[in-house]
Amino acid sequence: MNTLVLVLIAIAVAFLLKSAYSFFSRISNVWKALGKVPGPYAHWLTGTYIGTLETFIPAHSKLCEKYQDMFPMFYNVANFQLCISNPILLKQFLKPSISKETIIHSFFEEWVGPGILQANGPQWSRNRRLLTPAFHFDVLKSYMKVFNECADILINKWVDKAKDGKPIEILDDMSLCAFDAIIRCTCSTELNTQTHGSRHQFLIACRENTYLGESRIFNLFHHSSFLYKLSQNGRKFHRNVAYCRQFARDIILRRKAELDSQEDNENKKHYDFLDIMLKAKDSDGTGMSVDEIVHEVITFLFAGHDTTSTSLSWLLFSLACNPQCQRQCQEEIRKVTEDRNDIRWDDLSALSYTTLCVKESQRLHTTVPFIGRTLGEETTVNGYTFPKGMDLELPIYHYHHDSRWWKNPWDFDPSRFTPDNSQDRDPFCYLPFAVGTRNCIGQNFALQELKAIAAKILQRFELSTDNPTYQHIPAGVLKNKGGIYLTLKDRK
Repeated sequence: MNTLVLVLIAIAVAFLLKSAYSFFSRISNVWKALGKVPGPYAHWLTGTYIGTLETFIPAHSKLCEKYQDMFPMFYNVANFQLCISNPILLKQFLKPSISKETIIHSFFEEWVGPGILQANGPQWSRNRRLLTPAFHFDVLKSYMKVFNECADILINKWVDKAKDGKPIEILDDMSLCAFDAIIRCTCSTELNTQTHGSRHQFLIACRENTYLGESRIFNLFHHSSFLYKLSQNGRKFHRNVAYCRQFARDIILRRKAELDSQEDNENKKHYDFLDIMLKAKDSDGTGMSVDEIVHEVITFLFAGHDTTSTSLSWLLFSLACNPQCQRQCQEEIRKVTEDRNDIRWDDLSALSYTTLCVKESQRLHTTVPFIGRTLGEETTVNGYTFPKGMDLELPIYHYHHDSRWWKNPWDFDPSRFTPDNSQDRDPFCYLPFAVGTRNCIGQNFALQELKAIAAKILQRFELSTDNPTYQHIPAGVLKNKGGIYLTLKDRK
């Protein structure tokens, strides 16, 4: 064996020993702290058995009901968190130093980069400050034309599909519609994905990397970025990363060249999300780099279309299961629009009952059922002291179905969200767009898009379903086992 091979082996062994030492040093204090908190049995290697994805939500909810404030969750030897099962108690953990540094966040950062979704500390604060103007209401108003046009394309497809009276699976079409809308609104780019008849490669990459990122957590060897890149799944994941980044970079450079060539940008009617990022400056005049903008574009295209299409699909399903609520929405939409086909900006604030239905659907069918956070400083709650760097699991799904806060939590009841019925409810019991300073920056955009597209669909179709049952699956966003099928009846 030659000297070079021996040196390489020595380096590899030293690297592994250093990584092992750092890992066990980091987790020892966390293990000790979590071990003092009452919780379910956990095997030292395999952790707490929680079943498959199909049984995960009911099994996890039972644990939340048994341990009603907090409990440790050991998923395996490398993934353990403190689950905060009481949203009121959560307030004591949410300090300004809290961050997103969980294992799953690190996996997804390898894909979307350190953008607004994954960044922490000063970088996150800077990104949030520079991006906030892109979501001002004056900017959002200009997107109504896009929402109407994208909804019209979807409706025309569904008119044809509805003719035979058979149920159709709506989530895939809704995903294409939401992607069309967000890429037009954020990047002024028209890909016409709804009319191509097949999924765009960016959407395929999003779907594959979401699955790969979530499944990676169950393989300890894949926690190492080095080892993961050598695996079949890792190679596929990083091919998708390369595609997404090049896709975003091409859009950005094309738009940058267009802006640089325009002599009078000040007279432009409105700037979209990408324009604002390209023109954003710090106080010292420094702008965002192309790489930084790539991370933000991927983040918003991925997260924006995935969450919105999921919320829209569950809203339509909820209304199909509750025809009286559906009819009340349709009557409200008719009165507000005076039978106009297009939905206007001012219509959205007048759709008060429809808004109640949106909120109740987001409660019953929680779009993002679980989120994670990381303690940025030592924190003491209920007599237990938890070290900096410990991960928290926030079961938003459980908060939305906990009978301590919601009467008959499995019923669809939009009246829960009237001012009278909401005034005594703690706002932490309802968190459809995350919580604290790290809440969703695009929530107003999402709500306006939700209401506009839903109103257009309800104008045109009567929705029904032969199967009002569902089985929630936590796949990043909330899925239904077997999909979401509805029967559509053209009202015109």
